[in-house]
This record gives sequence, structure tokens and C-alpha cells, in this order.
Amino acid sequence: MEKGEVTFTYSGVLTRNNRKLIRVRFERKGNSGIDFAEGKIPECKIEKQNGFSQEEIRQMEEYLEIEKENIIREAKKLNNIKNLLS
Repeated sequence: MEKGEVTFTYSGVLTRNNRKLIRVRFERKGNSGIDFAEGKIPECKIEKQNGFSQEEIRQMEEYLEIEKENIIREAKKLNNIKNLLS
């Protein structure tokens, strides 16, 4: 990861309290270590963050909302791969 470059990762589909969700994480190398922002789908909200501005968080949440269906589809594929390897 290059300094300033933001990476985006997500989990497979998880079940918590009988609700399905996907955990998401944005990361970048910052001036004082790793900046991160963590949230979940379907809410498309960042719940915990360090090092990102409020405007960056707003843009991340907007990205999650726009890409929600694609992320859900890809997260389901992760679950299928996991099941094959089990």
C-alpha cells in the first residue's frame, strides 16, 4: 500500500442477532500510522474511524450506498468459496 492510497476490504455475509451484515474497512498509510474506517452494510454507515476527515467519511458512506448491491453480491461469493473449502 502506497502512502495516501486507500484500500477497501469487506467480509463475507455474517449473521449477528439474526441479522445479515457485511463488515467493511477502508485503510491508508497516514502520517502517523494506518488510518482506518470501519462500518457495515446494509446500513452503509462508518461506525469507527481514525485519521479520516468528516468529508472523507461522508464520501465513504456515499460509496457504500451506491455500491451496496455489488458488495453484497461479491460478499456472497466469499461465503460460497468458504463453504467449498470447509
